[in-house]
Amino acid sequence: MTPFSTIFLEIGLPVLIMLGAERFAVSYFMRTPAQVAWVRRHKWLHPNAISRARYPMGFVSVLLLHMGFPKLCFFFFTFWMITDITDGDIARKCDLHTEEGESIDPFSDKLMYSPMLVYMAWINLLNPVLVGLFLLFDITGQFSRHFIKIKAANLFGKAKTFLVVVLLIVVGLEYIYGPLPLFGRTIQPLMAICTVLAFCSTFFKLIPNYWYANILSIMNLICGLAGCWVVLAGHPPVYALGLVFLGQFLDLFDGRAAERWGSTPRGEIFDDVADGTSFGFTVGLIVAVTFTHRSLGALIAVIYLAAVVYRLVRFVREKRRDGIAGGVTNFSGLPSPAAALLAGVSCILIPSELINAATVIIASALMVSRVPYAHFGRTILPRVPKIVRVLVLATFLVLLAQGVRRDLYMAPLVMAYASALIYLASPLFWRTGKAGADPESDLAGQ
Repeated sequence: MTPFSTIFLEIGLPVLIMLGAERFAVSYFMRTPAQVAWVRRHKWLHPNAISRARYPMGFVSVLLLHMGFPKLCFFFFTFWMITDITDGDIARKCDLHTEEGESIDPFSDKLMYSPMLVYMAWINLLNPVLVGLFLLFDITGQFSRHFIKIKAANLFGKAKTFLVVVLLIVVGLEYIYGPLPLFGRTIQPLMAICTVLAFCSTFFKLIPNYWYANILSIMNLICGLAGCWVVLAGHPPVYALGLVFLGQFLDLFDGRAAERWGSTPRGEIFDDVADGTSFGFTVGLIVAVTFTHRSLGALIAVIYLAAVVYRLVRFVREKRRDGIAGGVTNFSGLPSPAAALLAGVSCILIPSELINAATVIIASALMVSRVPYAHFGRTILPRVPKIVRVLVLATFLVLLAQGVRRDLYMAPLVMAYASALIYLASPLFWRTGKAGADPESDLAGQ
């Protein structure tokens, strides 16, 4: 068998069975009010009790590894990290959410992965400097919960925890099976991303909540400006597209932050300018430089940019006209982030200029159209099973980290292009209700 077949049979399949059994148990044994009441009566099933049970398990995992039981350590660590999903579901389904739980749940996660990170740095499988910075930010964020009002983990913290687990899985596989070229190249990029997320998680705890959305929009704007500079400076446009990806990630969360914690009077302006820069100007420049005939590329880029600007202006007018202040689940026309993904990836991935020109023109026409699209974050994503979301995201991140390490981006680009095409065609098979507002303003759409 190939090494990857061995890994799947010895590690992957048992982990999937373990996760599947946990998902089945949680859904099956909390179906009725009587079952929910039974769970509520047993203190050992309280989410806080499960979180506290994880406290020593990270140290036990390291002890098992150090004693020479790597596979047992892998399964033991995985089991206890899966319980982090379990206690969250119990808290929601049984209405057992507490303010204390908002602190002890992330604290138990830190006690799970921190000992393993330190051990892996000690045996030189992880960069000690990055691990040290990560732990510094992580500990600061945990300590900040003693003097801030909102103690629950923010979106950056949740993303950080997810990626740390992915990182430790990759490192664990290398520890058990030796160097794995496909996975090994992703280790240091993933550790760097985790460190950045740990910083963002802590930083966003220490600033006023109503600035969350603005800072995310400003970061999106910076990504757009940096992407423009990358293209104009003559660097490979795939780097600019990477900054657009990052801007889309930030754009996904700033609207939710605005809805939850409010924003400043100019927050909507920040958002519109950021979207126009990242999804309009940056992608327009990518389109222009990827055509051999620059005049044709410039013309198509102008058409695309005009469509993005039109959507922004149309949104502002219709929002004011309709008095829309909250979020929506459906909207008219292709969202500009989806159009940016489709146009940008196509121009970099597809060698045919005819196909690229047609793709950009179609994306531009759909942006200004009234074709109904379901909001991806609010309508489509929640209906995708959680395990599928986790596996797809983990696969994309591993492929992306490997691409960054080797400067080869074919696999993540293909995955992104396929996702964009599926969403482009989604009105054909996804029933939508009445459109509310366009998604360009994250106060209303994202």
